[in-house]
Amino acid sequence: MMAVMTAAVLHGPGDIRLERRDGPEPGPGEVLIRIRACGVCGTDAALYRGEYPARVPVVIGHEFSGEVAAVGGGVTSFRAGARVTVDPNVVCHACDYCRGGHEHLCENVSSMGVHRDGADADYCVMPAGNVYPLPDSVSFEAAAFCEPLACAVHGLDLAQVRLGDTVLVLGAGGMGNLIAQCARNAGADRVVVSEPIAMRRQKALENGATDALDPTDQDVEEEIRRLTRIGADVVIEAAGNPAAQASCPSLVRKGGTVVWFGVAPQDRTVEVSPFRINEDELRVLGSYNNQFATGRAIRLLAEGRVRVDNLISHRLELRDYREVFRLFGGRDTLKLMVTMGG
Repeated sequence: MMAVMTAAVLHGPGDIRLERRDGPEPGPGEVLIRIRACGVCGTDAALYRGEYPARVPVVIGHEFSGEVAAVGGGVTSFRAGARVTVDPNVVCHACDYCRGGHEHLCENVSSMGVHRDGADADYCVMPAGNVYPLPDSVSFEAAAFCEPLACAVHGLDLAQVRLGDTVLVLGAGGMGNLIAQCARNAGADRVVVSEPIAMRRQKALENGATDALDPTDQDVEEEIRRLTRIGADVVIEAAGNPAAQASCPSLVRKGGTVVWFGVAPQDRTVEVSPFRINEDELRVLGSYNNQFATGRAIRLLAEGRVRVDNLISHRLELRDYREVFRLFGGRDTLKLMVTMGG
């Protein structure tokens, strides 16, 4: 019998509604998940502000974990009660990008909370191939970090951090904190974060960053050259701030790598010097989504190599979801976590 559930539904910019609706049922090859925890990310905020396109109305949210409630026909890899998380992006496996090994760039991708109903609800349905089992050592809240951590892992793969490198991370919100920890795991000797909010700088230092700069009070270019003389080996912009993105080429050494990780508004542009890019032989990359890195993210959490417990600043129940975007981005906030009953 189909259950009635509560869901946070995005109807358009600034229009989030808590609705009671019939819960989904799993079809062939699908898994029905009872959601336990769902994190809020910058993409959710961009959707709410109308800065990122969505197929509305849609249940928002995509960073989550839960328990298998039921499975559809043909699913033998999961049973009711199993603890799970997901890769929230369903790809076609047929377009040129999928067939070329770049499934995360799929032309027909259907992403939770954007194109298909997401996880700020009591239940959701996903194809079994997108579902990953969780070890008992990883809590539901920690597992809700698997999706953003998988994206951070992909960003570090693109950056090609080497043993002994200096990595500069611009922005130490939840995502920047994860990226900084991944940089240390990738072998960086020095990880510097630049972040205007003191609480976020402190969390980054607690989690392994070697240095923390306040860009409102310090000249970041001057400080990074004081620390390294020639500039960082890798600069990762994690805030989606066009001004910070434009500054990246001045912060990296010759032959270094810049990764634009943060999601900037669609209509914004930045100016960079093509002469500088050419003369200094810089690599400037975008990092989008995750390329089948969910399993690696789970292992990093299970092995205690990435810490997330101190990144949760606020916990809200689903019934209070409309408070999310009042709190998001505040000076006392880091990761907002929406919890469901049980």
